[in-house]
Amino acid sequence: MSRNDLPDLSEIYSYVAKSKLFNEPHVKRLWELSGDVSLFEKSPEYLAKLRQDLLRDSLVFFTRKSRFYADLLERLEIDPRAAGVDDLVKLAVPSELLRGDGYRKLLIDDVLDEPAHIFSSSGTTSSTPVRVYRTYLELAIMVRANTLLFEYVYGRRLEEGKGTALFLAARELRNQLNFVAFVDLSLQGKKIPVIYGMDLVTEVREGGSQWTKLVPNKRRILEFLRSKEEPKLFFTAPAGVYFLSKQMLEMSFIKKLMYKLMTGTPPIDLGRGGVIVTGGGSKGMDIPPYGEIVKLSSNIFRSRDERGELVDPPFMDVLGMTETLTALIDRYGVMNKVPHPLQEVFLVDPKTYKLIATPGRDGILGIYDPLAISWLEVFLPGDIVRFHESSRYYGREFVYVRRLTKEEGWDLQRACGGTIEEMMRRSS
Repeated sequence: MSRNDLPDLSEIYSYVAKSKLFNEPHVKRLWELSGDVSLFEKSPEYLAKLRQDLLRDSLVFFTRKSRFYADLLERLEIDPRAAGVDDLVKLAVPSELLRGDGYRKLLIDDVLDEPAHIFSSSGTTSSTPVRVYRTYLELAIMVRANTLLFEYVYGRRLEEGKGTALFLAARELRNQLNFVAFVDLSLQGKKIPVIYGMDLVTEVREGGSQWTKLVPNKRRILEFLRSKEEPKLFFTAPAGVYFLSKQMLEMSFIKKLMYKLMTGTPPIDLGRGGVIVTGGGSKGMDIPPYGEIVKLSSNIFRSRDERGELVDPPFMDVLGMTETLTALIDRYGVMNKVPHPLQEVFLVDPKTYKLIATPGRDGILGIYDPLAISWLEVFLPGDIVRFHESSRYYGREFVYVRRLTKEEGWDLQRACGGTIEEMMRRSS
């Protein structure tokens, strides 16, 4: 029972206790864990054991709730009560199988009557987007878990009612894109207003991705620039930071002086705790590497420390796909991408499709999130990543390398999607 418009957070939370699934002991445990900030203080060994325990409980849950998953695990000879990370490789779904209505065949029966929302990819790589179904219960879990992860990487709590945010996107995109929805709902939970700095103008051109139909709303952007609220949180794609910085640096002296008189910028002062958060990647954009974007923008943006002294703004980057209930987030120069403590992130050798256990090797990214309950969320989004060991809670930090080429993507689908793809066809 899905809606086109993403509900407000208060409406989402009002449905949590009404969900039939909420009475399941496994689901109640997930709900409690999604709001457990102490997980970020646990050891990597403790969390690995917890994730193994959750994987096994999750597989029991899915085999009990779905004939599809019961048959799948039997066919793959996976014992739910003895499963490990190796088995996730067998179960992983290449994201290509989620295009169109492919997601429906992976849903358990009980969620079809639950209030839900469907997210889809931006359409920059295919005319048929990846789509994922989220019950309101899962949306609430997503907000709780991602907010705690964001605050860990940010290095401080977001205080209720303090600050303002600018998102260089159109408000309509919260209905489609997972990243925009997560930011919107999480900031609702913190009572921090979000200003959307773009408008979606459908008459600009026919067809194509919605990103090609965005135009800046100068009035709302100026509202953010002039605001005295702090911290200022600036959310955008990497290209948004780059083009805005480049435009300001290339202003004539007279225009820059007039702009300074109107807005007080540049530099753009984000205030105490101000941060720039990027997400959405750079597909199809002719922009420099991320480090160069950070360096360029440091001439335009400023943040302030606790004493009020001007400092270079911190940069955070979110690796979140349509399929991810919880994201991977980094803070530039401080930590590489870290997952939520409950998310199992694994790498697969591009040639052998075996797990990679050695740091520094490039591998195909795999993600399993036990917090998802509509479907068994274990998938291969089509990215090459490497990891290095870390003293932080996860024991590993991840470095994004690149997208798979089209040919590599087809190879991946043939190698890893066979059994699941066959069963998805049989279940239709």
